[in-house]
Amino acid sequence: MTVGAWEQHKEKLKNKYNHPENSPCPTCRGTGHVMETWSSDEWPQGLLTLCPTCGHRVEMESEARRAGGAPRFGDYLDNTPWQRSLHLSAGTFAKHPSGIFYIGGQTATGKSHLCSKIYYHLLENGSSGLNYQEWRAFARRSIRNDNLIDAAKGCNILWLDGFLDVVSSKGTPSDSDLAKALEVINARCTQGKITIISSCWTPKRLEDIAPPIASRIHQWSGNGCYFLTVPDGKENRWNQPCSSYTA
Repeated sequence: MTVGAWEQHKEKLKNKYNHPENSPCPTCRGTGHVMETWSSDEWPQGLLTLCPTCGHRVEMESEARRAGGAPRFGDYLDNTPWQRSLHLSAGTFAKHPSGIFYIGGQTATGKSHLCSKIYYHLLENGSSGLNYQEWRAFARRSIRNDNLIDAAKGCNILWLDGFLDVVSSKGTPSDSDLAKALEVINARCTQGKITIISSCWTPKRLEDIAPPIASRIHQWSGNGCYFLTVPDGKENRWNQPCSSYTA
């Protein structure tokens, strides 16, 4: 094959890969990558690079999947002063993340919602090594899989959702769960890793049932700056639209 014919052949192969009919992206197959150079006509393989049109979005979506399928919500509804205060705290932490963000209290008040906004803000602004763990599943699966605990201790950003929500017959977390939680929190604090936590336990209640864990969280949440409580009372359950802060 002559040089000119080979170049035409390469362009034909690249166009066939990069511009299929009905592609979701005008530049690539929608995979987030484009084919740059083919090695030879006998071995139709080439060099893949990020698509300049949609590569960044596809990488973010891929990172989210690798991070454990963290839930994603819409706008946070902040129609009361306490909601606006928590929303502002979450937005501030998302922009300047450091240490631990903890929010605890009753259900159906948007705790996971706020943690999700922080998590995805960090993801969409270039953070890597994110790890989402729903505590009940994590506690159960990690009994026979030490790799889960090691990953939780060492990943760059960890979101523990429903932290210590599993309780024993005494109405508090089991000794094994408390030991596991302390191991993960201690390791992350020692390494200065970013940790996002939503829990049914308020900071005060956590101090009652697990003083060592509460102490570490308090210290690494800016001396309590991000050790936050959702107020008690059914009136705190939000159910109507309101303007929201975008983290």
